[in-house]
Amino acid sequence: MEEKKREGFSAECRAGEGPDGASATRREAPARTEGPTRRVKRKWPIVAGCAALIIVLAGAGFFVWHQQPSFCNAICHVPMDNYVHGYYEDAALCANEHFRADVSCLDCHEPVLDEQIAEGVAWIRGDFTVDSSGDIATVGVTADEKMCAKSGCHDMQEAIDATADWGGESGVNPHESHQGSPIDCSNCHGVHKASNMYCNACHDYRTPDGWTNPA
Repeated sequence: MEEKKREGFSAECRAGEGPDGASATRREAPARTEGPTRRVKRKWPIVAGCAALIIVLAGAGFFVWHQQPSFCNAICHVPMDNYVHGYYEDAALCANEHFRADVSCLDCHEPVLDEQIAEGVAWIRGDFTVDSSGDIATVGVTADEKMCAKSGCHDMQEAIDATADWGGESGVNPHESHQGSPIDCSNCHGVHKASNMYCNACHDYRTPDGWTNPA
């Protein structure tokens, strides 16, 4: 009898019923419930913004450096070292007088892209010569009225008035030469070298201190 009860109990269990006749439910592992979905923040706008900011700051820094004389000889030591040294150190030069007046190189030498490219190519090729002092051996006008007598710089009429009756000689005025337009500022004023009293190639006018006379 006991054996039959046990067999019946086993059969009921196999049939899915509990010993008391109730349905037995299979215990299953509880379903995994995921927590709140974390939104993945896109970082690329921040990265792009930082990169753009760095580029802007670097560009601004380069622009400021480009305005300084130190930019000129940062790479091109020859021949630019001479010019930068004269600008800062040589009180006999007009360049140094410009430095003391807080006038930078680019206030006179306006950067023009095609000219700068040509100068860079000439420097790379070594397609230039220097004189005994290390300056570029140039030929022609280096500073004229268009460069010097412009708004915010020198006033030509003021220069003429300041040198009237030069050296106490009535009618003599180096800034109002009888030769007219062929005379340019650089004929006398050597910005990066000693100035030269060009008129004394023919005349014998007073030579300013620190100036030379034509050979």
